[in-house]
Amino acid sequence: MDTESQAEHWDRIIRERIARNTESVPTEPGVYRMPCGKCYVDFFLASDGTERWLVPGDEHSYTRDTVAIARHGDYPWERMYTLAHAAAEIRRRATADGTLVEVLLEELAAVADTEDAAEDEEIARIARQRPASSEEIPLADLARKFRVDFDEL
Repeated sequence: MDTESQAEHWDRIIRERIARNTESVPTEPGVYRMPCGKCYVDFFLASDGTERWLVPGDEHSYTRDTVAIARHGDYPWERMYTLAHAAAEIRRRATADGTLVEVLLEELAAVADTEDAAEDEEIARIARQRPASSEEIPLADLARKFRVDFDEL
């Protein structure tokens, strides 16, 4: 294969990958967890109507194609909710149920505490299963990193 046909071959592969990945990229503005499962992106329309894709901690503004090609993984896109969405949902629930906002917030805080405790337990379980002789991060450092106190478990 000569140099020009190799370049065309790779160009076609890249374009097909972009097309395949952009099929699943969100079309509704919002904050999303990206397919890698770790990164987030804020997708919004600028005042001139252009799409903006901002990744926290990254100074660049991405396009739909660059997000699709550079940010990929095994998970589906997951829509996250902003504080404005949360406030609107709390107001909607309080109004629909006739519940005081303070009571609803206490209930939601209890749910969050339960979920945090379950997550802490899962982290501790994973840390305990890790071989003590691992040359990676020592178990004690890993526990400190995730604020896990084995004596409390």
